[in-house]
Order: sequence, then structure tokens, then C-alpha cells
Amino acid sequence: MLVAERRKRLTEAGSIQFVRLLNELPITVDQEASGRALSEILFIGRQQGLSSYDAAYLELAMREGAALATRDNGLKEKQPQNAA
Repeated sequence: MLVAERRKRLTEAGSIQFVRLLNELPITVDQEASGRALSEILFIGRQQGLSSYDAAYLELAMREGAALATRDNGLKEKQPQNAA
């Protein structure tokens, strides 16, 4: 958001409004991710040639049996088959 503000794509008021709306969402924090960072996520990233971020998203989708929302075609192909 700071970069968007600097580039005049977003105002400070817009950023404040976005953060307020974001805080109202029923977001669940995955408490298991930090414990998995040096094990499964690292392994998946190496095995699949993914960034840490993408490997974390993929690991979460695999663990939860959930669909992975992405525009990255390579990452789409790696998600669990039953989660589409």
C-alpha cells in the first residue's frame, strides 16, 4: 500500500479504509505454517522449484484439501487434484 500511495495510485485515506475493511474480515491465521517452514514447505519448494511463498500456499492447500486460487499456471498444476 505504501508503494501505491507513493505512486499516487492510492491515497492515505484509501489505505486506512482498506486496513479497516481488512480487519473486519473473518480471517483465520494458520498457526501451523511457522512450524512447517523448515520442513515440509522447504522440501516442497525444492522439489517443485517454487518460491517459499508459493510452496507455503501449496502446502496449506494440500494439508487442508483446499483449492489454490492462483493465476500461476505452473502452480495450478501442482495443487491437489481433489481440491479443484
